[in-house]
Amino acid sequence: MKRREFLKSSFLFIAGLSFSNLLKGKRNISFAENKESEIFVGKGENFEELTINVIEKMGGIEKFVKKGEKVVIKPNIAWNRTPEQAANTHPDVVSALVKLCKKAGAKEIVVIDNTCNAWNITYNTSGIKEAVERAGGTIKPPINWKRVEISGTEILKEAEILQEVLDCDVLIDVPVVKVHGGAKVSIAMKNFMGIVKDRGYFHRTNLHKCIAEITYFIKPKTRLIILDATRILLTNGPQGPGEVKELKTVAGGTDIVALDAYGTTLLGKKPEEIPHIKIASEMGLGNMDLNKVKIRYV
Repeated sequence: MKRREFLKSSFLFIAGLSFSNLLKGKRNISFAENKESEIFVGKGENFEELTINVIEKMGGIEKFVKKGEKVVIKPNIAWNRTPEQAANTHPDVVSALVKLCKKAGAKEIVVIDNTCNAWNITYNTSGIKEAVERAGGTIKPPINWKRVEISGTEILKEAEILQEVLDCDVLIDVPVVKVHGGAKVSIAMKNFMGIVKDRGYFHRTNLHKCIAEITYFIKPKTRLIILDATRILLTNGPQGPGEVKELKTVAGGTDIVALDAYGTTLLGKKPEEIPHIKIASEMGLGNMDLNKVKIRYV
């Protein structure tokens, strides 16, 4: 082989490898390489103790939060609703997470959400502000934003994200399980709309695709997902008031797609009926087939 032909062939081979690696990065393959998807499910009357028990069965909070790390806990605090109305995350679930993070030696524990109703109202009506402060955490208003570029996505190319989320070492996603008029369900992935300033863009373009793509963007920081299904909203979501069903259930895991799939079944729906769950699964962000997920009951 002539030297010129050899160099040309070598260049094409290397370029092919680089393009292949680019595609892998774009599909977020590394995030999907979970050896085994597991969900830990517990039931109980005391929701704070229940949450702590579920996390202990997962290996303890120290598995997810290291000493000296900055932690952001992202509940749903969007609506001017009481805990009993199931539009927001239950305050006892949030307080449990704050206490556990303090036990792990976290440097800072911030609770925050970009609310739909005025934050200074929802933070109080939801009971979350009082619960966080009582547990020793800090609850912050959604006022600090930074515009970031997002690569490896088709629609969501940039967004203004909460500065606290960008600066943290660990993000804990703690949504309430409820129905949603546009997204069909509002669970763990949908909860990430609360870290974005312009949520209207999601609705103006492709809501389900954007939900999957914001999950793709923030997933590297998301070490733990806790589903609040202590009581779930079955109608008139996402804000209610609507039909509330008490399940007294908390579920935890690290596979966000599997947890959304599980939460969807609690609402009487099938995961394959929810476009953003299917899209996220196809992107390699997790497993939507619950037959391939180990559900461990606490």
